[in-house]
Amino acid sequence: MKRAVILIIILLQLLLCACGTANAVKPNENSANTKEPSAETEATSPEPGATEQSNKSTEELEIAKSYIGKPVSELYKAIGQPESSDYAPSCLGEGEDGNLYYDGFIVYTFKDKSGEKVHDVE
Repeated sequence: MKRAVILIIILLQLLLCACGTANAVKPNENSANTKEPSAETEATSPEPGATEQSNKSTEELEIAKSYIGKPVSELYKAIGQPESSDYAPSCLGEGEDGNLYYDGFIVYTFKDKSGEKVHDVE
């Protein structure tokens, strides 16, 4: 019985090893002569105006956080309408949970008979 279990384990290991692929990277013969920027270089250099957009998103995020517990209409006056939104029935109570998608962050809301209020911001 022990031999059968050991044999099955060995066969499973061989089977699973055969499923993998080797990720060997072959060096390019002309790689030393090329002057093209690498993907890492391109990813680290920000585009012009990217930092301005990031700063604006950060400012709007902080403003939105200050509106937690307040009506969504006040948030709209402060930072404008979201790019998109969606609503679903709430599991916390009678009403709907809302997601307001802004550039760089999401505002979570709760809407019931009394109105819609900002619940959280991420």
